[in-house]
Amino acid sequence: MPVSRRFIQVAGICFALSSLTTLGLIFLPRFSPEALDATSRARLILDTAYMARRWIALFHPLIVLTGAFGVLVVRFEAAADLAITGFLYYVFWALTEGIQQSLTLVALDWTWRRQFLAAGSDAERAVLQQYMDGFSALSDGFFFFLLIAFIVANALYAAAVWGGSSLQRIVAVSFGVSSMLGVVSLLTSYGGTIMPPNVMAVAYPALGPAGRLLTGIWLLRASGPDIPLARAL
Repeated sequence: MPVSRRFIQVAGICFALSSLTTLGLIFLPRFSPEALDATSRARLILDTAYMARRWIALFHPLIVLTGAFGVLVVRFEAAADLAITGFLYYVFWALTEGIQQSLTLVALDWTWRRQFLAAGSDAERAVLQQYMDGFSALSDGFFFFLLIAFIVANALYAAAVWGGSSLQRIVAVSFGVSSMLGVVSLLTSYGGTIMPPNVMAVAYPALGPAGRLLTGIWLLRASGPDIPLARAL
């Protein structure tokens, strides 16, 4: 059963759209007020920019995963082993990030932070603060795993896409750059003083969204006749 040209176009649009969602995730926090204590952090649920970022973060992995499947379809015949394995790691990344963001939205924002703001005593707020502090460590654990999956997925896609036109080679390089940015994020988040934290703050906005946009353009250009993915399955 062939995969339609229209789906590849949808996948290309999703990858291009993910450049915008990535920019939203990067820059929307700048429009939220500083949250230096438990009360101000709880009040973030009343902030439009903060909640907009929460919803974008929830749908972002689903959008990227659709685009990633388009890459798998286009490169299936030329590099099935790398493309399939890379997509599998994209699934790991998207699933982990989706669970992390769902828990953040439902457990942290909709439940504990609302209860914290409505609490009538310091004792209630102290208990809820323990929940929120514990959740922060749990979220960090999810982030650690999704970073590893992200690094591997992009490294495999860089190898799977390499070759062909100049644009395709640039897209392959962008996947490699994304993998390297994942390594930088891992080191800045969990490597102590190995790498300054501001390295990721500068590199990711400059390189990440551009690579996703170029991948979307490449997929749109690659959407020729229906692609016989399933004949090899």
